[in-house]
Amino acid sequence: MKKLLSVILSIVCLFAFCACGTAEEAQDEFLSEIQGSFIELFPELSKEEYHEAWVEAVEPLVGEDAAEDTIAYLLNVCMGSLYGEEAIAKYETDPESMQFNCYYLGGVKKVTVDGNTIYGVDEAGNEVFRHNYVPMDLENENGFIFYQSEDEDSGEFTYFAFSPDTMETTYHLEFRYAEDLSDLQSWFEGNYAYWNAAAIAENYDQATMENVIELFATENLSNAE
Repeated sequence: MKKLLSVILSIVCLFAFCACGTAEEAQDEFLSEIQGSFIELFPELSKEEYHEAWVEAVEPLVGEDAAEDTIAYLLNVCMGSLYGEEAIAKYETDPESMQFNCYYLGGVKKVTVDGNTIYGVDEAGNEVFRHNYVPMDLENENGFIFYQSEDEDSGEFTYFAFSPDTMETTYHLEFRYAEDLSDLQSWFEGNYAYWNAAAIAENYDQATMENVIELFATENLSNAE
């Protein structure tokens, strides 16, 4: 159980490295550093074509015999379907089944940052939301960078909370969004408990995928020891 919780907690912030600078500086500059379109990370990480990259990253850390089971576990723990009260209830009664949901919510399949505008489309390319966002001066224990929509009635896309990760620093993005700011303050409580979207640039290349796999494996396996 201790090892499981260690892995889960390390995966909450999927990769330990983060962009440098103060929170205020990050708020002023962060969106300019993540311009582009982003798709869900874990459907890409789990593709069979990247399995050898997983083996090369994991096997030196856990040994040949444990590599395949470790790879399966690391992927599975971030590919949950539950979040919020449903996840809380399940994991309280069955902690060994604990997973994080690292997908987009609200029917979104791709998120684009264009200047100060953030918008998302569904699987068919239909626009789900589009708003301009302004930074918030909000301290929080997770070190996330918060933005608020300038539009009224933005629904579940009113607030965005970004980890300081960028494609340049950690080869991926992490973020959460919600209608109520309080839902973004805790990993394990509220309507978005056990949810943290993980993303990668739509136009990522092989080297980027290999880097993100190596970073993910190294950071989480080290923290799980």
